Amino acid sequence: GEGPWLTRIGSVANLGAIIAGFSATGLKNDRWRRPVFITLGLVGLVMIGAFEPTTVGAGIGALLQAVVLGAILGALSRRILQHEQVTLSTILGVISAYVLIGLIFAWIYLSLVGFRPDPVLDPPTSDVPVYYSFVVLTTLGFGDITPVDELAERITAFEAIVGQVFLATVVARFVAMYGQRRPSRPSG
Repeated sequence: GEGPWLTRIGSVANLGAIIAGFSATGLKNDRWRRPVFITLGLVGLVMIGAFEPTTVGAGIGALLQAVVLGAILGALSRRILQHEQVTLSTILGVISAYVLIGLIFAWIYLSLVGFRPDPVLDPPTSDVPVYYSFVVLTTLGFGDITPVDELAERITAFEAIVGQVFLATVVARFVAMYGQRRPSRPSG
């Protein structure tokens, strides 16, 4: 949004989401990971707010956000895989993982805006390109925003593949197993 107050409110909401994400993943009792990633998330938010979106400082801040969300995704995935029976909670966790993938890519696109001298997307955007990321992740492809940077084109293609593979394998598998006990793993 426009204006310093909307930016500050958005930053506080982002930090709250990071803390809530770590609390939901079970990392709350971890002695070092939770404080480190919350600190990285806070530093990233400060950098995004302190620098213009097209600067390296904002690019680093956006990349830190992607790293923090990646850590939450990893912790969430571990927690989902520990469920002995596939329940609604498991399915919601898998859907949350899919949403996290889209958000991670959105922050990556935003980091490119800071690192690249030329526009990354057409039309150029300095906001977090969440809309673009989810259009790519779901392979919906409206065509109203397109990548104009070679690296952004490659990341876009990779995100589309990740989105389809995740839906076709992970989400479909867990939905098909709803209510069933997961097969036990052999020990050894």
